[in-house]
Amino acid sequence: AGEHEVLPLLVPGVEIAAVNGPSAVVITGDEAEVEDVAARAAAAGRKTKRLTVSHAFHSARMEPMLAEFRSVAAGLTFHEPKIPVVSNVTGGIAGADRFTADYWAEHVRAPVRFADGIRTLLDERVDTFLELGPDAVLTAAGPDCLTGQPDEDVVFAAAQRRTGDGVRTLLAAVGTLLARGRHIDVPALLGGSVRPADALELPTYPFQRDRYWLEPAAPEARRTDDTDGRFWAAVEAQDLAAATEALGVDAAPELAPAIGVLADWRRRRAERSAVDDLRYRVSWKPHRSNGPAAPDGTWLVVTTARVEDPAPLLARQGLRTVTAQVEPGAGPLTEQLGAALADDTVTGVLSLLALDDRRRPGSPLLTVGTAATLELVQALAELKARQRLCCVTSGAVGVGTDDPAPAVEQALVWGLGHATALEHPDRWAGLIDVPARLDDRSARALVAALAGLADEDQVAVRTTGLHVRRVVPAPAEPTAPPAHVHGTVLVTGGTEGLGRHVARWLAGAGAEHLVLTLDGDPGAPDVADLADELAERGVGVTLTTADPTDREAVAALLDGGVTGVVHTADLVRTGPVTGITTAELDAVLTAKTGWLTALDDALGDRPPELFVAFSSVAGVWGGGGQGTPGATNAVVDAIMRRRRARGLPATSVAWGVIDGFGVAADPEAREQLRRRGVLPIAPEAAVAALAHVTGGDPVVAMARIDWPSFAPAFASLRPSPLIGDIPGVRAAIEAARPEPDEGAARRLADLPEAERDRALTRLVRETTATALGHQGTGAIGPRRAFQEMGFDSLAAVSLRNALGAALGISLPATLVFDHPTPAALVEHLRTELAGPPEAEVDEAELRRALATVPASRLREAGVLDVLLDLARTDGAPAPARAGADKVTDKIEQIDRMDVADLLQQALEGTQP
Repeated sequence: AGEHEVLPLLVPGVEIAAVNGPSAVVITGDEAEVEDVAARAAAAGRKTKRLTVSHAFHSARMEPMLAEFRSVAAGLTFHEPKIPVVSNVTGGIAGADRFTADYWAEHVRAPVRFADGIRTLLDERVDTFLELGPDAVLTAAGPDCLTGQPDEDVVFAAAQRRTGDGVRTLLAAVGTLLARGRHIDVPALLGGSVRPADALELPTYPFQRDRYWLEPAAPEARRTDDTDGRFWAAVEAQDLAAATEALGVDAAPELAPAIGVLADWRRRRAERSAVDDLRYRVSWKPHRSNGPAAPDGTWLVVTTARVEDPAPLLARQGLRTVTAQVEPGAGPLTEQLGAALADDTVTGVLSLLALDDRRRPGSPLLTVGTAATLELVQALAELKARQRLCCVTSGAVGVGTDDPAPAVEQALVWGLGHATALEHPDRWAGLIDVPARLDDRSARALVAALAGLADEDQVAVRTTGLHVRRVVPAPAEPTAPPAHVHGTVLVTGGTEGLGRHVARWLAGAGAEHLVLTLDGDPGAPDVADLADELAERGVGVTLTTADPTDREAVAALLDGGVTGVVHTADLVRTGPVTGITTAELDAVLTAKTGWLTALDDALGDRPPELFVAFSSVAGVWGGGGQGTPGATNAVVDAIMRRRRARGLPATSVAWGVIDGFGVAADPEAREQLRRRGVLPIAPEAAVAALAHVTGGDPVVAMARIDWPSFAPAFASLRPSPLIGDIPGVRAAIEAARPEPDEGAARRLADLPEAERDRALTRLVRETTATALGHQGTGAIGPRRAFQEMGFDSLAAVSLRNALGAALGISLPATLVFDHPTPAALVEHLRTELAGPPEAEVDEAELRRALATVPASRLREAGVLDVLLDLARTDGAPAPARAGADKVTDKIEQIDRMDVADLLQQALEGTQP
């Protein structure tokens, strides 16, 4: 029986000695009275057992010895424990002041709260219980304390037993812990007798026997005529005899040069085809809004004193607005906007902060407005605002050839927005780029864009109407020649990372001299080795640590004339948008664009034949935890677009994942990306592709994407048509979209509590394993934090969507952050399925209240007939009345009312 069931049975002389579990209680005291309580419990169907003990411990029978016991204990010296101690007197963690002679006397007298102690340890995320002896009593009792919660990841082991081989028992406990993934220092356990050479590493998880080897494909029917294949194989091998045999002609010496030309053509076609599979570009297409002319609700327009308030202009187009003029730097935006966001009528936030183009002191590209936009995103997250944010820019993107050169500072907001959309999809509405001057026509288009943001979240307003952003494949023109490399080429960051591969590629592609910039010591071994390697290939090398802020030094590098520039220098800082500081953003922006802007300015209108800058797809379609890279690389892309608008060579290559670099340097992270359809590009293949990316679009994204795997995950995180025009993407998204099970929540809610908890735990663990790409649930411990399992924003939203579909309920995107472990998530889902508690109705209060209402008022309110029908006690059907269907409707409405609502309806004479 449980403690709450035993307490009412107690009589004078009988007390509780121990609470060993939810249904395991020990009583103690005077023998006759204890036996009487036990007999009554047995008669009620409870199982009882008499313990073999020498005294009635933890009862009043122990009091005669307490004074002497306390005196003996007082002669000892007590110290603060070095390891936290859970007290079985209180059931909680004991403070240092607990360990006194009085405490140990209390230990003799008070009940043993073992179950509470176990619960405290579980709350402290303890999942391993090792009993040191002298028997396995506690190991047997411990699991019973897990009732009502998952126990798959909690292990109990006993190091000693009263009978059996002591060493064998100890090693069995060690084996149990090892098999459940716990770390054991085995050499220390065995007294150092195990040498490293003798140790055999074994898996720390149960053998699952999953097979991962590739199976041979079923043999295909061999084609009877493979002339084409034999011919091209012979051409690639430069085998004249085999090639002419495949053609069915006689070999002739004059055909030998033709074979060489064909082999070279074939190689270039294969290289171009491989590059085409990686190439994507940004496209804009006209869009006609099919939604309402203006969105519902009221929008909070956030501006600064520098930005003209567009509210009157927007109001003429039917948009309801309130304006909040903030002052960046005058205090946290959480304080400046808190009251406005608390207004329940405000349904969205329209930020015009980016239009404040005042320069921040000491920042080359970060304006007051872009910094304030970052602070606004963070303030809305901190306030847990329910309103969605739409950011307005001007000239941040180029829609067509008629658009002016992009405003580089504004582009930063778009890169920041891509990351915010992935990390906070519930709080993000989109990005809208508008002309420099808003008039009635463009304001009307802006309002229409706001109304249609449920579908499109990247929109440009132009004189020709609305345009929406897309990422599409970008195969090179068949006749486009490869880039011509010769002369002197400057490579920023050319001695580290991908820059080293670029230097090697340029050396093999025809460069005669390389100028490599570096931040560190030119004499470092790896730098010297690279310089020697390039020199052996006949390429001159100049190493320089010139500072890009030193314009004279930059100009000096160019004095000899350069035929090409490749900007690879970078500073990588990843993390969520909410954790970015303006100082960090400034630092990364300076590192990323310092050389680029210095070289652009120094070259002026002297166009080198090759001008390439490296950026990232984080600036094109975003990435979770990629707020800083997304923002800074969007600026790089804008600088190169601006350069191209001046008629100069410029190509920004937005790389995806490069094998061995960045996130792909971590095998575990690389595997996780692979499961989501993001595949690494070999660095050698990446730099070789540079020959085929120049001359076309000013910004080219280069990424290996398995779209059937990537598209559903991306769409679940960010329901945007951004990638919808890529072949096969829409079909993959539709095929992977789960069908909501509308009845699942009801079926689970109707289950008994214990069964419901087991079903929810199983569902959460299986769905978590699927979101992480695991084969089973073995690694999904109920109390293991989602973050420890490798969750990022993509996996978090994938889990949210899958659980929402499985249960037929709506769940927030921040689900795993608000409830950080599977056990906490199960508890939340249990509450969600239970729904709000039913309002308690005081029947006496209801009768008194109804007695004060005249019947005429009840008749006028339309509830009198309903009340009379409900009051019939003879079981006969109610007489038919006109409008019986209306009466039924009213009954259903009354069922949803509480006492106050019903009285208010009756007293006001209004209809429900």
